Amino acid sequence: MGIALGLTAALCWGLSDVCATFASRRAAAFGIALGFHLLSVAGLAVVVAFVGGLGALTAEAVLVLLANGALGAAAYVFFYRALKAGPISIVSPIVSGYAAVTVVLAVLVLGERLGGGETLAVVIAFAGVLLASTDVRQLHRIERQEVRGILLAVLAMALIGVFLFWIAYYAEELGWLVPILLGRVFTAVFLVAAAVTGRSWRLAERSLLVLFLIAAIAMLDTVGYVAFNVGVGEADTSLVATAAAPYAVVPIVVGVAFLGERPAASQWVGVAAVIAGIVLLGLLS
Repeated sequence: MGIALGLTAALCWGLSDVCATFASRRAAAFGIALGFHLLSVAGLAVVVAFVGGLGALTAEAVLVLLANGALGAAAYVFFYRALKAGPISIVSPIVSGYAAVTVVLAVLVLGERLGGGETLAVVIAFAGVLLASTDVRQLHRIERQEVRGILLAVLAMALIGVFLFWIAYYAEELGWLVPILLGRVFTAVFLVAAAVTGRSWRLAERSLLVLFLIAAIAMLDTVGYVAFNVGVGEADTSLVATAAAPYAVVPIVVGVAFLGERPAASQWVGVAAVIAGIVLLGLLS
């Protein structure tokens, strides 16, 4: 069940990225991020008001998740700047490696241990993610200016991996819902602060389509976190994180099916490796 929920998170996050791609062609990326965070906070607050769970909060959890919110906000800033400076065919697969950071933290902090077969499955899945997300034909075209984008992408990858780990870490103590709410609240707070300071939050277009896409991003991204946190209650964080890693494959499928894109042969090999790694992981778990 944990693997299935991880795959659900991957599907939701992949579709969220597709919606963000279409929205970013019509509005500022920072405004989109801020908008969907505010919508997500509003929706989660309503759910928490009915379900409860805030009574289990501790000062330690609040402080850690507050700091984690700062990491989440910084991750979005670095990610968008990376996309501006570097090619998406290289930046995206780097950022999708966030799951490796989450797996490492689960092993170091939680003491989770993977068997030999599970370790092999994780390696195959991660290698597949990198191959599927990257068009190797573009690697030789990297320019000096794009190196900065790659470095920012590495920072974003590390921060997202840490952010997701702490959301999952407090799921056992606070339940699956409250850590997601606090993660969203604190990230939104820091994004609002950055927006007010930088004045970069405004949407270039306020059409119904853009608002619909922002709402879809909020729903899909949040459901992805819910699936991930519930999955952590069913299986080790390292296994759920691996199952959620192939979210970058979803935009490839959408691009082929609806946008007429033609991935390189290496990307198809990557897709096959992802499927093989996840299937092996499911059989061994």
